[in-house]
Amino acid sequence: MSERQPEKDSPAQLLRQVKNQLHKFGKQAVSETQEAAATINRNVREMIKEAGPNWSKIERQAKNISQKVADYWQSRNRKQKQIIWGFVAVAVVVAISVAGYQQHQASMKAYEVYLEGSFIGIVREEAEFEEAKEVLKQEMKRSHDLEAYIPENHEWVEVKAQDEQLSSREVLISGIRSQLGQKVQAVAIHVEGEPLVTLRTEAEARDLLGKIQEPYLTEGIEYTEVDFLEDVEIVEIVAQIAEIRPLEDALHFVRTGTDEEKVYTVEPGDSSWFIAERNDMTVEEIAEANLDVNLELLSIGEELNLIVPKPYLTVKSRYYVEQTEEIPFETENVETESMYEGDQRITVQGEKGKRDIKAYLVEENGVLTEREILKENIHAEPVTRVVAVGVKKRPTTMATGTFINPTRGRLTSPFGMRSGRRHTGIDIANATGTPITASDAGRVSFAGSRGAYGRLVIIDHENGYQTYYAHMNTISVSSGERVYKDQQIGTVGSTGRSTGPHLHFEVRKNGTPVNPRNYVSI
Repeated sequence: MSERQPEKDSPAQLLRQVKNQLHKFGKQAVSETQEAAATINRNVREMIKEAGPNWSKIERQAKNISQKVADYWQSRNRKQKQIIWGFVAVAVVVAISVAGYQQHQASMKAYEVYLEGSFIGIVREEAEFEEAKEVLKQEMKRSHDLEAYIPENHEWVEVKAQDEQLSSREVLISGIRSQLGQKVQAVAIHVEGEPLVTLRTEAEARDLLGKIQEPYLTEGIEYTEVDFLEDVEIVEIVAQIAEIRPLEDALHFVRTGTDEEKVYTVEPGDSSWFIAERNDMTVEEIAEANLDVNLELLSIGEELNLIVPKPYLTVKSRYYVEQTEEIPFETENVETESMYEGDQRITVQGEKGKRDIKAYLVEENGVLTEREILKENIHAEPVTRVVAVGVKKRPTTMATGTFINPTRGRLTSPFGMRSGRRHTGIDIANATGTPITASDAGRVSFAGSRGAYGRLVIIDHENGYQTYYAHMNTISVSSGERVYKDQQIGTVGSTGRSTGPHLHFEVRKNGTPVNPRNYVSI
């Protein structure tokens, strides 16, 4: 402890003051009687006893002095005894003054308490501060069920203080709060040495890590290793209450890589590609964000997550298997002049082989990344598939098997249900007169007007596919004519049942309308 003493009169100064006073009354002191001296002596002894065990040494010295005085007293005459009693009186008064001064100083002893360098309050005893700490800990336990953090490195500075200068327990508690805030003992999960989330207890942290692993572990498999690809550590820390995450919030954050939540509710006429386009996503991203949802069978009112997970942790697992599995076959392409470019034909069907294996399999987030085959027994070798690939130059009016966008514009109506009716194509809006081209080569099987379609061109691509181009303003091809890919066949219009200039574009496979968005990039 460090010590800070207030300014005060020293015992030497006090003694001089007493002597000055005694000088004035010296003659009167000489006349004091033996009885008065004895009374003073008794009073001094009683005061010394009241001073407690710390004055035992003084008491012993007083007895020695009293005995010497008694011996000396017997050898003195009356006048000498009167003078001696005067000096005894002086000594007694001085002793009382010094003892009183020291006792007063001891009664003012106190300590200033500093916590992390900041002043908290003034106490007489350390126990008073300890009581305030305990009350604060109990309050934190009741209100948050957490262990309050109060550092042990308190600083005590010895001072002198009156009772009214001492700090109450409430003041001490307030001082601790203002210095530390609501700091508690907590834990943090560190990933690659960096803090990721803060939780209440180590048990909660271990529970969270277990829940992260859970979706990637299959019941019934005995894993030889389950861990994280990253370096993960649970660290005890001191944190503010506001920094601690509830377990479920922390779990969502670690799994998705963000606190953001974005949910889409399926509406009538919605499809996965339409939802993806409306939210600037791909269908693959929608699928990745909703692993447990069949995107081909969406229900009205169903909620889809639109946040693609980017988890902070990768679960790595390793397990032993003994199983029979198929051996995939290879494919060999053989070029032939007897077929057109882009055409292919399988000349030898591939067949999978079969084998028994004993192996260790390694997965990362449920995806097989490594196979450590210990032993294999092949029952049947795979048969290579042979594919004839045409290299003969294709006529420009023969279909390529792929489609291009038939015009420029903005998608205004998707494929699927619309206003209670099935929309068999997509609508692409643009100004009247905008060119329309053949999406692939083929033969024009119809060119003219047809009911609600208005002016319509149908191209048969002679490979099972047909494309429809409706509501045209002008038609520049004739029925029976062969057209090449990207050849202009007319212009955008608003003929037939139409609310404005646009192209109604259909793709039909074996006569059945299919979603054009699966073939073009509008």
